[in-house]
Amino acid sequence: MMTVDVIEKEKCTGCGACVCVCVHRAISMEPDQEGFLYPVIDREKCTDCGLCLLKCPLSKAKPENRTEPEAFACYSRDRETQLNSTSGGVFTELAKEVLSDGGAAVGARYTENFAVEHAAIFSEEDIPLLRQSKYLQSDTQRIYAQVQEWLKKGLPVLFCGTPCQNAALRCFLRKEYDNLIRCDFICRGVASPKVFRKYLDMLESDYRAPVQSVQFKNKDAGWHRFGTRITFQNGGVYYGGRFQDPFMTGYLERNLFLRPSCYQCPFHCLQEGDITLGDFWGIEKIHPELDTDKGTSAVILNTSKGRAAFERIKPRLIWANCGTDEIRAENFCMERAAKAGRNRRKFFEEIDRRPFYELAEQYASPSKFHGFHPRTFLSGIKKILRGAQE
Repeated sequence: MMTVDVIEKEKCTGCGACVCVCVHRAISMEPDQEGFLYPVIDREKCTDCGLCLLKCPLSKAKPENRTEPEAFACYSRDRETQLNSTSGGVFTELAKEVLSDGGAAVGARYTENFAVEHAAIFSEEDIPLLRQSKYLQSDTQRIYAQVQEWLKKGLPVLFCGTPCQNAALRCFLRKEYDNLIRCDFICRGVASPKVFRKYLDMLESDYRAPVQSVQFKNKDAGWHRFGTRITFQNGGVYYGGRFQDPFMTGYLERNLFLRPSCYQCPFHCLQEGDITLGDFWGIEKIHPELDTDKGTSAVILNTSKGRAAFERIKPRLIWANCGTDEIRAENFCMERAAKAGRNRRKFFEEIDRRPFYELAEQYASPSKFHGFHPRTFLSGIKKILRGAQE
């Protein structure tokens, strides 16, 4: 029998399903030079049973029994929920519903060192741990078995993750559970945890203190002009606009450090979950009354289970019907995977040799279209940092 090591490295999503299914514990997830996790097989423990390859989501990319989806534009009636969510707060409302039934909400959270892992919460007080985009590759290798255990006990479970992580859970479980709601999102790709750590190291050095919190898509300047807000244990606060922050520029505009599989992802346009969430970019053209500049969610209901879950939270939302084509119009990731930036290889060749400041100046500077020239980008970032400290 063959094992997952026959899969080309560039196609592996790092979902960790193979680790969960291996009863001999012969597989571990190890970071490569770019910082992404890949399965490594211990040949002394491996029996070549082939189960890891059988349960790999790449072997069965397309979900079955899909009906024509319904789509909505909406946001939470609760202002705090809307403001502190990535888009309109629909995930929070879904989580509240499951938690009120005594269930578990599963999603990505930061660890103490600001790596990202999938974990479960059982209380509404912990929803902020899972709320908001993390943009990084999260560690999911232990969560699938835990989800299965809760489902078998009859607990309602809401699972939120990337399309490939949802596909991995589907393949791992092997059957549908009535008490499971799978939620994915319109995904651009996951960034390297190693790059993110170097970015935080840079900021910690400037602020002379450890990071206390990270908030991508901060809406202090509005949802349309979101930025990255990072606080430090000494009270310092960093804010970088979406076209100024070097990590977000490298991620969004230069396509420097997505996982290789993200550039050829077979899951990005499948709407893998019962519910697909995303930012409703372009809402001001379709339903301007729903554009408060505090975040509007695009919601695609892919299954009857997803529709039923949405109906339960509808009273807590401001919403309007729309078409999937209207969501797709300005969410280009629904149509095609991101294309690797032309300097991606050079960036990673130098990542262990040069400080992040220099890499950002050379490879992650915004285009002139956004008002920044590459030669002034580094000094501009330093001014932002100094100004925040002062």
